[in-house]
Amino acid sequence: MENKIIHRPSIKLIGQAISVTLDEVITEKKPQLLASEFKGRISKITTNINKLEVLGVSTDPENYNQETDKFEYFIGVEVSSFNDVPEGMVTKTLPENDYIVFTHRGLAENIGKVHDYLYTIWLEKNEYVLNDRYNIEVYGDLHKGADSEESEIEIYFPIKK
Repeated sequence: MENKIIHRPSIKLIGQAISVTLDEVITEKKPQLLASEFKGRISKITTNINKLEVLGVSTDPENYNQETDKFEYFIGVEVSSFNDVPEGMVTKTLPENDYIVFTHRGLAENIGKVHDYLYTIWLEKNEYVLNDRYNIEVYGDLHKGADSEESEIEIYFPIKK
């Protein structure tokens, strides 16, 4: 699976967040519904750095059980400052980190294959461990929608040696 290791400085984000179970992601597509709502409000963010990228951040609670526990799903954009946060939106700061970045091509419903590959193959073959309980999905100009086989999403996982 195509991947690269990069270093990113701290990232400031403004967006919207929900608490969901994995089942709600799969059956009710709650993150996609949040993304649709957010896209209708994105123009309200005046400090947006990159107009071509939207970031989805999934953060697991400590001792996360994917069968029963909720996790936070945040969708937003990178910003230069938190000076002007639109009503109903929240801020999020991700720390400076090294990341393993995978490119997912195809339907959004198959994105779990990237996670499976990371946990069952990549981490076992490399000298890294996960450095936090979140991952970032970057929806850039090659993202054609959740139902497009031509769509590309980059997924960032924080790592350390």
